[in-house]
Amino acid sequence: MLSLLDLPRELYLIITSHLQPTDLTHLAGVTRDHYLAAQEPLYTDVKITAYSRFVKLVDTLRKVPVVSTISPQQRLRWFKLSDAQLRERDIKHLSLVLDGSVDGLRITGAALSNCIGAVARKCDNVKIHLTLNGGWPRWMSQLEKFGLSNVTELTLILDEAELELDGSWRWTATSPLWDLLFCGSSFADLKKVYVNTNKGHHQASLQDSVGRAQSHHDSPVEKATSKPAVPFYGLRRMEEVVIAHSQHLTPNVMGSLFGSDIIPQCLTKLEIVDCPSLHALGHLTAIAILLHRALQLVKHLKLHLCRLVSRSSDSEVLSHQYTHKLDEHPEEHPCNIVRELGKRIQHLDLALPFVCSNIFPPRSKISNVFADKPDYPTIARNPVDTLPARVEAAGYKYRRLICWHGICRDAHKWHDMRESAVSIEEDVSWDLIMGKHMGSWHVGGCLPVRFHADDELSRPFTEAEMEM
Repeated sequence: MLSLLDLPRELYLIITSHLQPTDLTHLAGVTRDHYLAAQEPLYTDVKITAYSRFVKLVDTLRKVPVVSTISPQQRLRWFKLSDAQLRERDIKHLSLVLDGSVDGLRITGAALSNCIGAVARKCDNVKIHLTLNGGWPRWMSQLEKFGLSNVTELTLILDEAELELDGSWRWTATSPLWDLLFCGSSFADLKKVYVNTNKGHHQASLQDSVGRAQSHHDSPVEKATSKPAVPFYGLRRMEEVVIAHSQHLTPNVMGSLFGSDIIPQCLTKLEIVDCPSLHALGHLTAIAILLHRALQLVKHLKLHLCRLVSRSSDSEVLSHQYTHKLDEHPEEHPCNIVRELGKRIQHLDLALPFVCSNIFPPRSKISNVFADKPDYPTIARNPVDTLPARVEAAGYKYRRLICWHGICRDAHKWHDMRESAVSIEEDVSWDLIMGKHMGSWHVGGCLPVRFHADDELSRPFTEAEMEM
């Protein structure tokens, strides 16, 4: 009768991928032939979704190991290997997902720090992706005293009510949340961070995402203080920063992140999506500083500002306020900043209250691209969720521009906006979306493709998009 170990290795690995670390450890000790089949897949990438299983993994690592890393030359002579060679093992990537509603009362900052430290000591150069769901108020205060080494990627999907214990630090740049993430001491190896402090917000589409955010937006605009920006030294190592649906992203925090002397030279991806405390009019200075710095550093920028809400619900009032703001500070006009500094960026996704044709390069500097290619793009627009990746794979720079209200200063009509996009550079793709008008997709050297903007705004997010 055949046993599990007699299966072809491909089937064997498929089966072992569904086992827990403790079960795999017992299985590894059955026969030496197991080392040849599953030694590297066993521990190379480990994903744990419960604190109890994480503790078991730490206990396993502290015991005498039973799996090893064997080179191709050694595999030919595996029966002559020493016990030390057979007992080596190394975790390359560890994904740890913890839920505050399940394990919140069991985990302390000291315990989590000790467990992660044990993994880091046993496995050289291990990269840990830590995901925390729910409310962790005690954990945040405790972690200020304990560091988490080797955590290179951190995902925080926190509960706003539990996170904000007394609200005293909500509008400051030195809140425990941001200082914990970016000070550079608690997470010494952190390179990628995703923060969403509105756990109950499950956005299904762009329209739903913005609608939920703007419901919090009809409130007095918090003014930025004149205090100097607090430097976040951890930004020097950051490669990706994503902040979504967080009321704790204020102009003071923006100043510390993007207005200080700390330049995040390693940063390649930055996303700020629907943060209600960031007001497109009242905080235009902070937004301009962000665009100035990000467009010169990153390859991927996504900035989605909330739709403005006026007490009179009059778009003309909002347009007048925006015009007055630009007249006072013309250097803060986002469209001009994008035109001057956004030529090199590979991926640009903007959702702004007002836009205008100034966002495109002047026509006089661009040749008549339709002289050679008066045809539609060879790239299919659908499925839309994969369009950015397909456009970039074809050698184009991807741009998407969503307009919530209208044209800056009422300088022209939306039709003129589409006409200006016709003469873009040949290596650029622009997606123009405004709810009450037809959307259009422009690829350099090709005819524009029209579509219903409402269809794009109400299109349900795919699972991959909701995880981004």
